[in-house]
Amino acid sequence: MPTTSPEATSRFPALSEEELLAMSEPVSLRGEGGGHLEGRLFGSGEVGVVLAHMGGSGDQSQWLALAGLLAEHGYRVLTYNRRGTCPSGDLGCSGGRNEGGGWQDLTFLVERLRDAGARRVVVGGASLGAMESLYALNRGLDADGLIWVSGIDLYQGVPVTEQVDDLTVPKLFIAGEFDDEPAELQRVFERNAPGQNEIATLDTGEPGTDILDFGQAPIADEFRQASWTSSTDSDREKHKSRSVWRVVNRA
Repeated sequence: MPTTSPEATSRFPALSEEELLAMSEPVSLRGEGGGHLEGRLFGSGEVGVVLAHMGGSGDQSQWLALAGLLAEHGYRVLTYNRRGTCPSGDLGCSGGRNEGGGWQDLTFLVERLRDAGARRVVVGGASLGAMESLYALNRGLDADGLIWVSGIDLYQGVPVTEQVDDLTVPKLFIAGEFDDEPAELQRVFERNAPGQNEIATLDTGEPGTDILDFGQAPIADEFRQASWTSSTDSDREKHKSRSVWRVVNRA
């Protein structure tokens, strides 16, 4: 079980779950085959980001804090519960069962963001969510960029080398240096992923969004910094090498 580091605190403001729920609104939509999905919509920008959570006992709460941060910096963000994931209450409840086809629902989530006003949409996720996002793009999902965090090889039996082979949208890959398979895949992406890519390998062994929850504050902040940039020109130039801003504006 990971333990929270007692060291330096984050330089980013911490929002409580109550504040994050207040700054977002619940959404309900139909996925592939009419499956019922519930999530939360943050922000009002023209650039949209869909965030898919980790597998196992994960749910959309894993992304709420980053979604709030992105929303405060001009992005429109949609978090959601994968099929069969039901944290309930304000966090919602998605119906059905997760039988391995979650990648197909991303088409409907991207459309929901576009219907809300996003002109460009990046899809991303952590662990299983990263794998679903990459595979969906490989299968023709109409999206403008990828954020891949700590996925592993082989989704639907297809290795990542085949999934990225012809994938030319801008891509941001994040993984911990000591998170064995995702760290190795960072090197695979560096060698094999075409187009414009950003690769952020962090000094941690925590997987996925656990980097945000349990990693040392400076490492968690590097994850956050890799996912956004300030709206000011000076900060944008300073941080754009690792940001959603760079990913979507290179599409």
